[in-house]
Amino acid sequence: MAKKLDIAIVGFGSVGRNLAKLLVHKKEFIEKKYNIVVNVVAVMDSKGAVVKENGLSPYELLKLSELPRSSICLYKPYGIPNAGLKDVYARILPDVHVELTPSNYTNGEPGLSHIMYALEHGVNVVSSNKAPFVLEYDKIMEASLRKNLIVKFKATVMAGTPLIDLLMGLKGYEVEVVEGILNGTTNFILTEMHENLVSFSDALKKARVLGIAEANPDLDVKGFDAAAKLVIISNILGTPIRLSDVVREDLSRIDLRDVYNAIKNGMVIKFIARLHVADRKGSVRVEKIPRSNILASVNGTLNCVVVKTDVNTITVIGKGAGGVETAHAVLDDILSIGVMTR
Repeated sequence: MAKKLDIAIVGFGSVGRNLAKLLVHKKEFIEKKYNIVVNVVAVMDSKGAVVKENGLSPYELLKLSELPRSSICLYKPYGIPNAGLKDVYARILPDVHVELTPSNYTNGEPGLSHIMYALEHGVNVVSSNKAPFVLEYDKIMEASLRKNLIVKFKATVMAGTPLIDLLMGLKGYEVEVVEGILNGTTNFILTEMHENLVSFSDALKKARVLGIAEANPDLDVKGFDAAAKLVIISNILGTPIRLSDVVREDLSRIDLRDVYNAIKNGMVIKFIARLHVADRKGSVRVEKIPRSNILASVNGTLNCVVVKTDVNTITVIGKGAGGVETAHAVLDDILSIGVMTR
């Protein structure tokens, strides 16, 4: 008999909606391959929640994913306006809490409180929200160990590529340096500037039109996003650094003259995140690199990370973000918990 895995989706933006669609479209595949039925018992956003104790049907999940943002609480008969996480958990306690709220690097909220509340109530956690793991990694992991629970956060770094799985698997290796392109938005901007010789502002406008850049791109352009990912990587490797420890540069200072000069000298400008593990030093800098460097050929929204160890060098290239890619990473973590708790 298939194992039923009850999940609560907290945060229902692009990732949450893509996850809902994935769960519908891959339902038979998941049951056949893993003998698991993923049962969505609650969906929550900033305005309220939808709760159905025996689980939302595929039809209901698709209907929810098509509703306007912040309106799921109006879905009858299961919608509950103004419901918070405590209200949801008072009605139904899931097996897995799926935290998909936006990252807030000021205090980690509301994601941090959501995750801690879930752990306190004996619920395993999957998260795509980076901020709680940047600000309070040890606190989250200690709570999970104390309660004998599982916390998965693959989607926080290079969501479309299993970098975190790789790093966690390098148990017999001494990782010396992790470096690469960790932000797809800024890599797209630089690619546009190099290939089409457009200004930074024009490249940014195109990224916004294509939905690659946010209305306020500061988290990407000022290096916060890549720096946050370095902090998570440092925690995984057991040599934690703080977000404030990462030296960041602002990509917006680059103009076409810099690009022309780089091209003239056989170089490429990239926004490179780097972690020196033993020294616990992190940086996100604008660098000119030779075309022979593997990072020079990584264009568009692709990410690339080079992991240098005492044994060899490992390179991982793939999509780093996007609603569909992140939803796949989240689903992978959900299924991992399902298998581990069978």
